[in-house]
Amino acid sequence: MGLLRHFTAGMPQLDIHTLAEEWALAYAMESTWMLLAESLGKPPTQWLDAAGGRMYGAVMAIETRFDLDHPVLEDDIVAAQTDMTAVRKPHAIALTSFAVAGQVRAEARVLTSFIRRDQPGSNKKFSKVRDVWTAPDLDPDAVDDWLERHHAAKSFASPTGLAMQYEINRLQDFNAADFLYFKNFVRIARAAEWRNGRQTAPELVAHRQGFYFGNVEDGEVIDARIDRQDGLTRTALLGDDGRTLFCSTSLMRPVAIRPR
Repeated sequence: MGLLRHFTAGMPQLDIHTLAEEWALAYAMESTWMLLAESLGKPPTQWLDAAGGRMYGAVMAIETRFDLDHPVLEDDIVAAQTDMTAVRKPHAIALTSFAVAGQVRAEARVLTSFIRRDQPGSNKKFSKVRDVWTAPDLDPDAVDDWLERHHAAKSFASPTGLAMQYEINRLQDFNAADFLYFKNFVRIARAAEWRNGRQTAPELVAHRQGFYFGNVEDGEVIDARIDRQDGLTRTALLGDDGRTLFCSTSLMRPVAIRPR
């Protein structure tokens, strides 16, 4: 099961150096939703649990890779290939690669699960939905490996360095399901990482693994904390109750920003 599309890289897709990480993730998840809809045989608006309640494809983990030596540039024709690589219901893993002239310049991998709200109007209480997807499993061990990493990440000690605080804005940050959109966790993390490291040579993410553990309400103030050690950057976003909502470990590299 796969999906191939092409686009011309321009301002909406690019950051100061290459394909923007949060844009690549949004594109990857949009393509993953298309594959999930194909697998379920119905569009997302008709994804209902056994009781008839709305369910959503939620992101549990992400992985991104960028070839910073060969960035995606304005006017590049990009071939975006998304493949469902593993399924163990209700979880699935999909990989999207972004290639220019046959060379992969970036990748975005997402681990998803079907969820439903346990309490209408709340972004704090939801649960997995296991009883409505009947597609056959595919490489379930790969899903189990990611779920083990997700579980292990829960016990990581939170970074101690406060990089910034951010007030959640429903209009700017939420998606149509009224959740803080998963790519915006990464957008906030990237802003904190740049703010934390801008005094040195500019650095961008070459490889990130990130894990999601919860969501937020409108107006909630979250802390972005960062530690840098052993060549890695550890970033965590904490809710107003101190609970980790998102954490990631990244390999970052200095880049030479092209003159404008």
